[in-house]
Amino acid sequence: MNLVLPSHAMRTLPIQQVATHSAELKSFLFEQTFEAEPGQFVMLWIPGLDEKPFSVSDVRDGRIEITAKAVGPFSRALMECRPGERLGVRGPFGRGFRPRGRGLVVGGGMGIAPLRYLVHRLERDRASFRVALGAHTAPELMYAVDFARVGAHFATDDGSVGEKGVVLNLAERLCADQPVDVIYGCGPEPMLVALQQLADRLRIDCQLSLERYMKCGIGVCGSCCVDGSGICICREGPVLDKAELDRVPDFGRPHRDATGQRRS
Repeated sequence: MNLVLPSHAMRTLPIQQVATHSAELKSFLFEQTFEAEPGQFVMLWIPGLDEKPFSVSDVRDGRIEITAKAVGPFSRALMECRPGERLGVRGPFGRGFRPRGRGLVVGGGMGIAPLRYLVHRLERDRASFRVALGAHTAPELMYAVDFARVGAHFATDDGSVGEKGVVLNLAERLCADQPVDVIYGCGPEPMLVALQQLADRLRIDCQLSLERYMKCGIGVCGSCCVDGSGICICREGPVLDKAELDRVPDFGRPHRDATGQRRS
């Protein structure tokens, strides 16, 4: 008999496969032992080191995928993990994307990772959608071949893939070309603020995935609570719609760190 564990319970799972995009950008695949929706996240634990949140970048063929970039001690240690090693996984947590109508999927940098799962879900449901993705350079456009298969448009700062420039220019043109009901976004917060402003001008909805410092993942510690709203990104987010974003006064402001101080 299979025991169904609650989302907050720790599972220790062996890494089944590691997909290397670059020396500092990799995807880790585990056996799928729980259901997850696009935009949700898990807490990943390296025994003896720490636990950090990561978005689910795909769920397919009985496996769950997590994509990470080496930016700090935890993620750099994760880059050294190999198939067969066991890591702790808690989740899924939070609220993900709620697809509806004609969508525009916009991603930047590491924000591309959770949008991979969203695009696969939209494709499975035969939804109407287009995709615009941006990054600094070609190597940072992870899974570009997979996204190109669904007609994604690309922009890079150096022009190494797609057009030279920022993804926001692509997003604005795609919205001008065809009607859009909702913009789905994940990436650097200045990009998300611009997407919210674009949605405001077009009088359409947006669903944007926010990032904040997290500890517990279940809304108890309050570390990811955004000022003035009572919204915990780990519980009511990480994906917030336009009405919810209007209640977040610190959207677009520097984030608070582990001490609770706001970054300068």
